[in-house]
Amino acid sequence: MKVSRTSIGIAIKNITAKEYGLSAFIQSYCKDIIDPLKQHFSEQWEWMLVALYCRLLHTSPIINMGYYYQKSFLSEQLNVTVSPKAISQLIKDLGSDRKPIMVYMKHIAVSGNFILIEATSIVSYSNNLTKVCTGLSKNKSYEPIFNLLYFYSPHNYLPAYYLLFNGNIKDVKMLATTIKESNLKDIIIIADKGFFSEENLLFLENENLNYIVPLRRNSTLIDYKKYENLTKSKSHFLFEKRVIYYDIYRLPAGRFIYLFVDEQMMIKEKRDFIIRMQKEIESYTPEEFTRQLPQFGSFSVIANSASNAETIFLNYKSRMGVEVLFDGVKNILGNDYTYMHNDDALFIYAEATMN
Repeated sequence: MKVSRTSIGIAIKNITAKEYGLSAFIQSYCKDIIDPLKQHFSEQWEWMLVALYCRLLHTSPIINMGYYYQKSFLSEQLNVTVSPKAISQLIKDLGSDRKPIMVYMKHIAVSGNFILIEATSIVSYSNNLTKVCTGLSKNKSYEPIFNLLYFYSPHNYLPAYYLLFNGNIKDVKMLATTIKESNLKDIIIIADKGFFSEENLLFLENENLNYIVPLRRNSTLIDYKKYENLTKSKSHFLFEKRVIYYDIYRLPAGRFIYLFVDEQMMIKEKRDFIIRMQKEIESYTPEEFTRQLPQFGSFSVIANSASNAETIFLNYKSRMGVEVLFDGVKNILGNDYTYMHNDDALFIYAEATMN
């Protein structure tokens, strides 16, 4: 349409450009999280939403959240004043009382008898945090850290429970304390490879808890002779259009080993080994190739209940969502370090870190 010569011009100085995409997405597609926030944190949910937005889009420290809030469309929808002082006070207030946070988590996590557990260490150089101790970090070096253990629902990958621990406390002690405090019953613990040890398995069995724990390929519990003809058996199922072969055998004390071979993964690992062998990379030799033949594409777990092999496989694979979540918040959002300076703030930081 042709604009009339007499049309009144637009005052450019009155036009403001604000980020709209993520603001609209959060408001439209995160109602399963926001609505419970409104219910359980009626006076604080707007500031919490702003902090979520600023961390997610800008990995913003507290001091810059007011600026990013004013540049977002959220500032047109919410009626809050965002300042470093307001956000700092919000964090302290939320961290001083874990009860509403626990109620909120139970609200958003889909109930069921499976629980995914994930533990991580977070580095902090603050001298005011009582849980920071020198411990072995994920980088295999001794640093000032605290430990964070989470229970997740495998149905929607939202947290069902969490607890902070001193940096020098072992996984099994963290798990024992968390299970007792959370009062969870009749659940199946799905852990990662780092959790496997005789001590940890005995603890779970003494607590009458079922578990699914993966084994490292060099575990002496694995009978690799059973792998030799596994791909010729009729015991198989499809996972994401890939053929998965399996076998099951029993150990003493009511434990079971579930063996799996992913046919596509087996082909890929053989090819990768041969490529390295042709490049004459050390330890990649024909003799080593022959020795590792039963291991290519293999995967095994130990469990203390007899079950359908496909069910065990799918239940363990549900861990992938939590592992992706942890990698994202630590590597992309930079949450493997914290700059909190008091224990109350640290508790809410830990809740928000993996939520």
